[in-house]
Amino acid sequence: MEAAPSVPRKPSTNVSSTPRGMLVLSESAESKAKLDNYLLGCFTLQKLYGREPESYKAINGLFHTILASQPAEKVTKAFESWLERSQEFPTPADIINLIKRNGKPPLSEAQFIAISRKDGEDRTDAEWQYLRDYQAERDSGWNDGSDERTTSATLQENIRLRKEVMSLRDEVKRLGELLHAERKRNGLEKPKPSLQEKIAATIEAMRKGGASEADIEEFRKGQAA
Repeated sequence: MEAAPSVPRKPSTNVSSTPRGMLVLSESAESKAKLDNYLLGCFTLQKLYGREPESYKAINGLFHTILASQPAEKVTKAFESWLERSQEFPTPADIINLIKRNGKPPLSEAQFIAISRKDGEDRTDAEWQYLRDYQAERDSGWNDGSDERTTSATLQENIRLRKEVMSLRDEVKRLGELLHAERKRNGLEKPKPSLQEKIAATIEAMRKGGASEADIEEFRKGQAA
């Protein structure tokens, strides 16, 4: 297999610095060799649209260049995690996202929006953490501003939906009151029985059920207390 092209180390664009003493990919011959093997395996086995045998060299070089300043051990672990989860050929961004998330799946904008639309009291601890992680990634400088526009649009949509729900609730209440008044006017809705009427009906039911007068009297005294 053709060795990966040698590339100069690039300054990292990741806001999380490499821990002291940990080699970056461009400094670790062992990790570069592992990356070569993973890429060749992915290229051979996984789905890659428009794959041509001669494109492997360019793909290999691109991965080594983009991932050169990433922690070497995390690059290989990210590839292992990807191979366990996906049948698709990864992109450098897929691997970087796994590194940034310590092996967790990348954050999803659709999931962020779905959680944002929930009321705060309905969100789980995990969902609150998801929002914080998404916010932290958005603020890390890894986007072109589209996330801010998406978040703003989501908040505006939430406000609009809340107002619409409140308006619908008010309308339902108004219609319920109109229906109640109309039923009452037409004699279709009986007035609620008084407490005394309820007690009398209960005593009558007790007598029909064979209750003793002592039990009935005890019930009557309990209601009077």
